[in-house]
Amino acid sequence: MRIDRTKVAKSSFLSAEKDMGIIIGEMLKNERLKKLLHYTDKRALEQPNITSEQALALIGKNIKNVPKMYIDRTAENYIFISFDNFIPNPTNPEFRDNTIEFEILCHYDQWMLTDFRLRPYRIAAEIDSMFDEKHLTGIGKLEFVGCVQVVSNDEFAGLSLLYRAVHGEEDKMVEFDKTKDEEFQKKQKETYLKDYESGLK
Repeated sequence: MRIDRTKVAKSSFLSAEKDMGIIIGEMLKNERLKKLLHYTDKRALEQPNITSEQALALIGKNIKNVPKMYIDRTAENYIFISFDNFIPNPTNPEFRDNTIEFEILCHYDQWMLTDFRLRPYRIAAEIDSMFDEKHLTGIGKLEFVGCVQVVSNDEFAGLSLLYRAVHGEEDKMVEFDKTKDEEFQKKQKETYLKDYESGLK
């Protein structure tokens, strides 16, 4: 069978980039979550809302979408977002369901907040309230699968939240033009910045 290179790309893997944009965009609208990631003292939730510039700086620094554990010494609280376990949809094998993992890692010195609250669990609560049973690009709502504690090393530990995403006909798009990658990234940041500024008003 010959490969048709002219038809519109259709694959559930295309939904990953769409979902990632939605997820990061929603995270950066959540003032409590941004405080928990940005501030490193016990009264993080009592601090002022961070600026739009500080919010943008969280991308790639505190909020990571590359599955590699590397530590930025200027940050001590992290969320790693990854897409894994792609399997055929039981009723429509043409498409693939997958899991979305949110791995929360905090330095041990950052775990304790005031009133016996624990930072990783407060971050997990914000993520769960934002995305559990919510609709991204898939045909179904995100389904909570489970949460386990993660001990990364002698400095960082946290929680890993798993959600199941169901996909279907929405996993279509015109083939992405790589020559417009810089323009695409610029527009993404402009969209985020616009959302943050409107949320701060």
